Amino acid sequence: MTQNTIDAKTAAPARIRFKRRRVPVRSLPGLDDLIRAVDSCAEAAIEDGSSKAEKFFAAAKTMLKGKDISILQVRDSNTTGLVGPCRYGTPFFAMLKATGQSRKDDTSSGSYGIGKFAPFTVSELRTVFVSTVWKDEDDNLHHYVQGKSVLMSHRDAADSTRRGTGFWGIEKNCAPVIGMQECVPEWLRFADDAGEPAATGTMLTILGFQPDPNWQKMLAANITENFFGAISRGELEVDIDGVESITKATLRSTFNDNEIIEAAKKQSYGPDRFERAAYYLWALQDDPEVIVEKHENQHLGECHLRILVGENLPRRVAVLRNGMLITESPYRLKRFNDFKEFIAVLECPTEKGSSLLRAMEPPRHDAFEPDRLPLDERRKGKVALNDLADWVRKMLKRHAKDPVKEETPLDELADMFADDEDPGLARKKDENPGGAITIRARRVKPKSAGAPIGGIAPSVEEEEGGTEGLGRGEGADEGTGSGGSGQGGSNEAEGGDSQGSDGGADKVNRTLAKGLPLGDVRAIPLDAHRRRVAFTPETTGTVVLELQESGADTNYALTVADSDKGVINKGQIDQLAVTAGERCVLVVTLESEFAGTLRVVANETVAADAI
Repeated sequence: MTQNTIDAKTAAPARIRFKRRRVPVRSLPGLDDLIRAVDSCAEAAIEDGSSKAEKFFAAAKTMLKGKDISILQVRDSNTTGLVGPCRYGTPFFAMLKATGQSRKDDTSSGSYGIGKFAPFTVSELRTVFVSTVWKDEDDNLHHYVQGKSVLMSHRDAADSTRRGTGFWGIEKNCAPVIGMQECVPEWLRFADDAGEPAATGTMLTILGFQPDPNWQKMLAANITENFFGAISRGELEVDIDGVESITKATLRSTFNDNEIIEAAKKQSYGPDRFERAAYYLWALQDDPEVIVEKHENQHLGECHLRILVGENLPRRVAVLRNGMLITESPYRLKRFNDFKEFIAVLECPTEKGSSLLRAMEPPRHDAFEPDRLPLDERRKGKVALNDLADWVRKMLKRHAKDPVKEETPLDELADMFADDEDPGLARKKDENPGGAITIRARRVKPKSAGAPIGGIAPSVEEEEGGTEGLGRGEGADEGTGSGGSGQGGSNEAEGGDSQGSDGGADKVNRTLAKGLPLGDVRAIPLDAHRRRVAFTPETTGTVVLELQESGADTNYALTVADSDKGVINKGQIDQLAVTAGERCVLVVTLESEFAGTLRVVANETVAADAI
């Protein structure tokens, strides 16, 4: 239903409103005929010995005997409506009467005419009404209403065999009711407040809608993870029963809604797809960290690839068409084990590209299969996909893969695997394998109350030195390094008994305030000294930022020489104003060249009189 709205869009944004309500059973058009059909189907189910069908029609009979009935109405606006008249070849005929037919252009999100049966699966009566207003070539508005039931073959009162599909409307030719006639109840009219035909659009009314208690959240999860592309560009807005409003402005908060996240776990794709969709959305944003590449494909036209490299990203390439997520496993773009962690979003926005891709999609719209093309087109489809895969891999190798080096220094293993050509890495004296073993207890620092969130390493309270300041004893021998202006953290190093060097002389202290949580922390190298640091805070205020070298066991502070935001204070970025939920991006210059992994730690700024 959502993709149909996008396909029929006349202006941005297309809008969809899902509304559940109850209406009197006696107001159902064609109620007596529907009751007779359900009774006959119930008898046929008993004769066939189908227990499942027996239960279904027994429940349907009970529902039709009730006082009122639950319905779901799905109404769109800024769309063309189902253009008529009701004859072969029109969208209205394709929706209500044709089988396996869909009157859409070549770039539409759906094309097989199979999705139009989806509403019947959530109807306990397998009955749906369609109300639409469409405009003819002379700009005249037309209001159509028609009902359709998909039941089972049965015999009527005259013992004549009836098909399982039935219609409500004008009996002759099973035509729709045209105009605002009395037989059309108020709740089925696609009208404005004055009761006149509204602007063009379509309303789908599903009878006997009995959803899960959390259906609004589940629907929000499904729409968000599949149509985030269209929503993020302002092409689609969705209102779900007045509970959820999904727009370009609210899309990010929808992805962060805990109830919607829980509802996503019940989707057929599982919770991981919903989480990945949030990453894909990030790649679609106008963010300096996003790399945009373009390519002219012979058969697909211009193609766009948006790449985001960072920690904990799932190494996936998502393909979107008309703002709809088609696949996360495109042809020859499934395995990236030797790449950095990244995400990428691929789109072919031209009409030529969208048309060819759509023609290769199966009815589920979740892959591209060239064999679905006509024989004379299959080679073109295969060439297009191969060329596309080659280009995407080339771009990912350029931006998301480290160049292969013959030698890579591993400083963390230097003590265990010393280089014979570098005497500086060897121990100062040979070990005596027959000598005594000395075991020294290592003092455990108490954990601090705060929980600063780092970019990629463990939190600060897990490090040597706690929140007392960063002291570091250098060398392989045991030593104590003094801290800076704080109490001076100690760091025992394993080895002999010689005194370690003063580690606090070139290292700054950590702040004493509690840590602040940061989201989506990234540090992109610009050159040997400069990094672009980005994060999303969860609180508003002024913070002090410390950059650290992420080590194997301990993280060490790096001295910041300059920053385009905040104030440099003792090698840290102080007085940095942040706003909850807003991306903070700054370019920092380190005092010394640095090529390792960077960790970002933020704390509240501590007033001078509080120290």
